[in-house]
Amino acid sequence: MTHLARWKEKWHLSGRRIGMRLFGVFFLLNAILIWRGGAAYDDTDFVSGVETWLWALLFAVGFLLCSALFFFAKSETPDRLFLLFSCFAFLVSILFKAKDAWLYAICCALFAFFAAWTLGLPLLQKAQDALLLQKPPRALRPSRVSRPVSLGIYAALFAAFAAFVGGLTALRYEMYISPNFDFGIFSQMFEYMKETGIPYTTCERDGLLSHFQVHLSFIYYLILPFYALFHTPLTLNVAQAIILASGLVPLWLLCKKHGLSDLLTVLLGVMYVFYPALSAGCFYDIHENCFLTPLLLWLLVSIDRESTAGLLLCAPLVCSVKEDAPIYLMFIAIWMAFAKKKILKPLLLLLFSVGYFLLAVWYLDSHGDGAMLYRYANFSTDGGSLSDIIKACLVNPGYVFSQCLNEDKMVFCLQMLLPLGFLPLVCTKISSYILLGPFMLINLMSYYPYQHSLDYQYNFGVTALLFYLTVVNLSARPQQLRRFLAVLCAAFAMFGFSAFVGERLGYIGYYQDTKEVCDTLDEVIAQVPKDASVYSSTFLMPHLYQNKILYQINASSPDLSGRTEYVLLDLRFAEFANLYPLYVQEGFQTVVYEEGAAALLYCPFYVKTEA
Repeated sequence: MTHLARWKEKWHLSGRRIGMRLFGVFFLLNAILIWRGGAAYDDTDFVSGVETWLWALLFAVGFLLCSALFFFAKSETPDRLFLLFSCFAFLVSILFKAKDAWLYAICCALFAFFAAWTLGLPLLQKAQDALLLQKPPRALRPSRVSRPVSLGIYAALFAAFAAFVGGLTALRYEMYISPNFDFGIFSQMFEYMKETGIPYTTCERDGLLSHFQVHLSFIYYLILPFYALFHTPLTLNVAQAIILASGLVPLWLLCKKHGLSDLLTVLLGVMYVFYPALSAGCFYDIHENCFLTPLLLWLLVSIDRESTAGLLLCAPLVCSVKEDAPIYLMFIAIWMAFAKKKILKPLLLLLFSVGYFLLAVWYLDSHGDGAMLYRYANFSTDGGSLSDIIKACLVNPGYVFSQCLNEDKMVFCLQMLLPLGFLPLVCTKISSYILLGPFMLINLMSYYPYQHSLDYQYNFGVTALLFYLTVVNLSARPQQLRRFLAVLCAAFAMFGFSAFVGERLGYIGYYQDTKEVCDTLDEVIAQVPKDASVYSSTFLMPHLYQNKILYQINASSPDLSGRTEYVLLDLRFAEFANLYPLYVQEGFQTVVYEEGAAALLYCPFYVKTEA
């Protein structure tokens, strides 16, 4: 043995450990530089603002300090953990400062590389096992996380999600940045529901009507008792956060049903809480779609456990969310028939969901505002219809695929699937791919841009199906590989959260900067009589929820006829500030004028009419 070899053995050194330390110090140092302030990390001034000699000195000192800390460690574990932590911190720092889907993908690939290197998995063998779709042995090794600890972590995750999402979406309301479409509608609607039991609004279609003439969302009545108890629109956004967080309960049950260890169950919970589509979709305020995630997960739990009672309870509740919610049940019923090899229950579920869907579309077309099939106008020359969509899928599938695979939708697919490590696509049974049907139909086929955007509520239903497929497909992998994949996916979800949701923390600073203006707006709103009819700017309308007659101002073509008793202008925006002299010129009397905040005007020639 050479002198160098003896020295390496004595001090537990190897090229691999030295490499881990070098990369670890490199990542950690650059993570600190990103957060140090100054120019943005993607600005050329960022590079010129860092002295080369100082960077080299800090790197050398960091490497020596790291080597000193791990001097007596016989195993590579400290070096592995240090590199993984440093790489994770560096990538999170980058993504927190940049909302870029392709950069997000590159960061995930980089972390996967270093995770594979440090964990030392025999990747070729595991890849072969995955391709052969080998079933995991039932006798699992004892988990390093006990059942009480896993339940405690799930409770903490529940509280963290509810606090983060509920708190920041409530702050949107306090900052006057929640618009009439849609939070103003729901704020007024719940006030009507509390007093009359009917979801009336005047600001949804510029006249008094039931919200059920636009969307059949009977599920909202489940929130009504809590709204009556905590009588403020803040209750609605907090309720949405709690409803989505409650999906952790059926997720935990699914993990146990499919034989995942407590450690893997915890990692799935982390993936759920940090899944970017789940939290990002809340920041357009409350929508009924939030019920879809927990309800569909509970439905899938009932199916896996062969619980007829659960199926009978969940199926009607899913349909009550919205007129298009039965689509999820249709695909689940077809999947049940093939995957579970049952006939009666899937057939009844399919008939129920199809019947409800057709009845809901008929009702909206004949007694309401019409089903929103115009969002699929790309499948028809006359505005879109249900028969046109079905016909296109049957006779021209190539065109259907072309509508699902443009650049924006591919980015959306990346944002939805990469946080789950693309596990929903690696199914062990062909029948499982049926559960991806709603993802294609609801999110990808429509030309309506919001349905394939991470920042809106249309992702909540498919999220439940993607997580179910993730649990099933993860449980079908060899044990060592499934742990590695779960760690990767948990990291990918955190990266996605940093990239696409983390910027919402800026609400806190924005609120502090605008608190004085918000306080002034509160004072102006307080002077609007609760029994008066009001014509208002969009961001002030959710705060006028107690006014029974409430209309939104169109800045480009305002109504100067005196339709309402009061007019409320949001002077923070030039287009509304420019309307103020027009109203004064028409004879409206100024009640309050707070420059840069709001103006309240009274119409002396107002004649009271029905809404």
